[in-house]
Amino acid sequence: MSRTKKLAAVSAATIAAALAVAVQTAPAQAEAAGPISATLSGNMTINAGINWTCTSSTMGGTIADDGTLSITSATVGGCGVTVTPSNLPWSGSLSGGVVTLSGFRMTAVGCTYGGSLTGSYVDGPLPVTATFNNQSVPRTSGIFCPSSVSLTASYVFSQP
Repeated sequence: MSRTKKLAAVSAATIAAALAVAVQTAPAQAEAAGPISATLSGNMTINAGINWTCTSSTMGGTIADDGTLSITSATVGGCGVTVTPSNLPWSGSLSGGVVTLSGFRMTAVGCTYGGSLTGSYVDGPLPVTATFNNQSVPRTSGIFCPSSVSLTASYVFSQP
């Protein structure tokens, strides 16, 4: 597998995690504070010059009454390379149909990407779906890695 494809997979995983966190924030306004989980809906696509697809991703954490998120666990799989989430917990928020995720990091094949993501959701009771379309995720470390990747993914958030 080429380094570019591996980098794309890592970036996709990072964005997927970020998306999951952002989606969970929306329910905070309609749901009780407590534990949350998010599961990738469909595939995550990462573009690092070459499109890469990841087939699974989950996140877990908590949501506060005011919609503040804390993501304390994240996994990404089915990318063809090992993707490792780091810098947990990640934070997030939800307001007016806009979901944000901050502080996330994902590493694969010696390349790390992370930062903040912004997506959209349709407000309502859980479960809800949050979508991130063509989100640019910058490189935070690594040699011979693209300076950024583009991520597209949707997550379904629910409370146990």
